[in-house]
Amino acid sequence: MLVLSLCFSAVAESAIYRQEDPARLMYIINIPMEPGAQALLIYPDGSSRDMGRVMTVPITSQHPGFTASKYGIGGQVIATAANAHHIQISVEDGTGRTMSILPSQTFANTPGPGTSFVIEGVGGTGLWGEFAPFVGSPVYIVNQAEVPVLFNNPQLYQYATALQIRVYRPEREIEYFEIENVKGGKVWYHDADGDHQFAVVESGVGGTGRFEGTLYQGQGYVRANHPGVICISTCPKFEMGGFQIVPLSHTYSAEMQKTRNMSQYIVLRGMDFEDLAGQAPFFKGWVRPGDTEVPERNTGRVICRVKGAWQEMPNISGLSEYTLENVEAFRIYL
Repeated sequence: MLVLSLCFSAVAESAIYRQEDPARLMYIINIPMEPGAQALLIYPDGSSRDMGRVMTVPITSQHPGFTASKYGIGGQVIATAANAHHIQISVEDGTGRTMSILPSQTFANTPGPGTSFVIEGVGGTGLWGEFAPFVGSPVYIVNQAEVPVLFNNPQLYQYATALQIRVYRPEREIEYFEIENVKGGKVWYHDADGDHQFAVVESGVGGTGRFEGTLYQGQGYVRANHPGVICISTCPKFEMGGFQIVPLSHTYSAEMQKTRNMSQYIVLRGMDFEDLAGQAPFFKGWVRPGDTEVPERNTGRVICRVKGAWQEMPNISGLSEYTLENVEAFRIYL
């Protein structure tokens, strides 16, 4: 109760807080800075839900963070995934400074030693599934005076008693995204007002790759979203296989240049060649990992169109070059 009341009083007058809409708050993820304490979801009515025991807390932050973290701003979730969430603290010298939140049963190669919260849990479920935050969700440090302060400076961490992520319902209710899997294809979202194109396919996908995080996501679900990648799993949990969707600008990053000539990636550009990296609605704010344990919610589910008929994603593991070349379009449900 105390944490929630602080969120709506102590910072209510700050300019940053006024950009948030309490009416759209879904829940707050509260992680105490105390191994053995319980991470909680706190709902607007003050009720809470146990999200697992805190096993370890960070002793430092990661700098530089993963390449695409440079597209974010401090005090926000910069990546949401079935196997790890990453928090953007700041951008320094053109690269991001991050911390991570990991389930105890997972693998993630991005965080450095001592830069992660580890919470009891399994990748692809709970905090890393149904209750995953969106890219862009604001992140706060609760200081020793029990006041939440936007976590946009690494020095704030030394005063932390808890970390909080506020997860808000997106401003627009989007039902799904659709991508035509062909060069020059359209990319749009569908809502109550119809279809709205916002991007063009620079190159389509033909095969699958061994993306490690797909070990923790089910077949035909979003595995991850960050400012430079959406990753889709094409295989059952504990197998490895999937493809990725990337904005054109990110393919010019040193680690991603190879993607322009690989069949495991869909590359997108803005309709007027504007930069899509880190931009809503696709690479910020709407897409998050699905939870195969709650299939009725449809969140993060991906289907494909083959010969004009919509169907479930095929079961494909490992590296392949041509297994998806007959897919005409993909649809990602929210």
